[in-house]
Amino acid sequence: MSSRNTAVFAVPAPLWDTDPMLDALAARDIAQLFRLVQRETKVSQSHLGVAVGLSQAQVSEIIGGSRRVSSIDVLTRIASGLGMSSRARITLMLGDRNRTTATVPFEAGSAGQQTTDQEFTARYGDVEAVYPSRSEFTSRMPPHDLFDNATDIRAVGLSLNLICQQYADSQLAQLAQNGARLRLLFLDPAGNAIRQREIEEDMTAGTLGALTTLNLQGVLRVRDRLPADIRDRIEVATYDQTIRANITLINDSLCIAQHYLPHARGVESPTMVIKKRWPAAGLYHVFERTFDELWSGGHPR
Repeated sequence: MSSRNTAVFAVPAPLWDTDPMLDALAARDIAQLFRLVQRETKVSQSHLGVAVGLSQAQVSEIIGGSRRVSSIDVLTRIASGLGMSSRARITLMLGDRNRTTATVPFEAGSAGQQTTDQEFTARYGDVEAVYPSRSEFTSRMPPHDLFDNATDIRAVGLSLNLICQQYADSQLAQLAQNGARLRLLFLDPAGNAIRQREIEEDMTAGTLGALTTLNLQGVLRVRDRLPADIRDRIEVATYDQTIRANITLINDSLCIAQHYLPHARGVESPTMVIKKRWPAAGLYHVFERTFDELWSGGHPR
């Protein structure tokens, strides 16, 4: 009998809805996740490893605390190998149990569990990928892959480095010359919100303001160099509200959402890639509405 066959075990569906499990998932505490699964199923470390595509040594290191799991590929493999419910999977991927509905215990295979899974698929099924940091995201999805063929770009955030620092000015100008429309909303470099963010990141006053001013001036320079009759294809504005996320919407079909976490640099925060799948449902429309609301209150430059 193969090791794969000997590793067959089932995690009881109600386990995914318990508070200790949801807390472990939200914290991405895979060591605690494995301990809870072992306590419930009595599965060995070797069989647990086979189920999730890890060696026994790796499982042992994770449980012992000497190895941490941050790779989205590994998290996805663990979620699939253990047969996580949609609720549990989303909590793990978003790292936040508050984004899910209140926990209600269901029997495995019950109509209630099926309905809950369907609701979560409808709400979060447009999430294509989640990366633990912006640097890992850009290594997998470089800006030229995102923007080279874009016809519509809407972005709101702090300094909009994805566009202003990682995509050449000449390429931005070429997009506009090819007919693309860009709406770019920067955090006001002289506002209160950007100073608050500097305090959160323990930065010297004016650091983020200077970077944002540099990016803002760069985009305005690109716009001013365009022929007069197409300058309105690049619209620029500023806002002064607490920064929650960088949101980039491309061609009315793809959303890049990069969250800001307290006391962490933006580059260290997770990035979600979301593809529009439905006319109204899904996370894409949540972020699109956020952009629209902020843009409507922005100050044109």
